[in-house]
Amino acid sequence: MSSSKKFKIVFNSPVVLTFSALCCIVLVLNYVTFGKSNDLLFSVYKSPLTSIFTYFRFIGHVLGHADITHLVNNMTMILVLGPLLEDKYGGKNVILTILVTALVTGIVHFIFFPGVQLLGASGI
Repeated sequence: MSSSKKFKIVFNSPVVLTFSALCCIVLVLNYVTFGKSNDLLFSVYKSPLTSIFTYFRFIGHVLGHADITHLVNNMTMILVLGPLLEDKYGGKNVILTILVTALVTGIVHFIFFPGVQLLGASGI
């Protein structure tokens, strides 16, 4: 008698895993574009408020990373603690926390540190 087992991939913390996957995709995009994507979309710096990209960067900066070491350092903590937090507080609260943290740190950096580029998920 033969039994066929079906393997199923289960995401126990879809928000954290999706966020981590997006960060990896953005890093690959950054390598492919020789850093242009980080400059255009995934880092906060002093730029005109008339540009739509400025507003996207306020949140998008958490997806950008300078290199693989930067990404691994950020994702280590997020992947260790994130699933526990998502299990306890729910995915919607984790998404809200990521977005609010990204927005606040992006705006504060834009106002107070105009000469320095901010990117990465360290604040998350």
